[in-house]
Amino acid sequence: MAQEERITEGSCLCRQVRYELTGDSMVNIMCHCNNCRKVTGSLCMANSIYSKSRLRILSGEAVLKTFKDGGTDSGNVLNRSFCSNCGSPIYTTRVVDGVEEGHIIMTSGTMEFKGGDEWAPMVELYCKSRCSWLPSLKGRTKEFDAGM
Repeated sequence: MAQEERITEGSCLCRQVRYELTGDSMVNIMCHCNNCRKVTGSLCMANSIYSKSRLRILSGEAVLKTFKDGGTDSGNVLNRSFCSNCGSPIYTTRVVDGVEEGHIIMTSGTMEFKGGDEWAPMVELYCKSRCSWLPSLKGRTKEFDAGM
């Protein structure tokens, strides 16, 4: 008998935007870059990367808005989609040479986890920008001083 793929549900704070992801993420990332700090209003951003085909928006597509973040370190545009009602960031796509990639960067904080151990970072990006008092996860994650 074939094993069923994991379904992860998620939503924004006001629950107008609801989604589901099929399968496991390709990688879980903590990003310490300035843009991710600003978009979250926090010290870093926890993200999970999936193939775009794994995302299904269940409701709220009409309230999703996109900010084109062109001020990135790589020079690539990041399309940051968020709920226009509550402001929760939902997902990001990357545009390279004018073409949107086939991957989607999901904000892990919007995922409905049943337990505390369902999400753990595998990679940390922009460690050179990590707050000095925030402990390193060296040995538990791959660390990069900039993007991958």
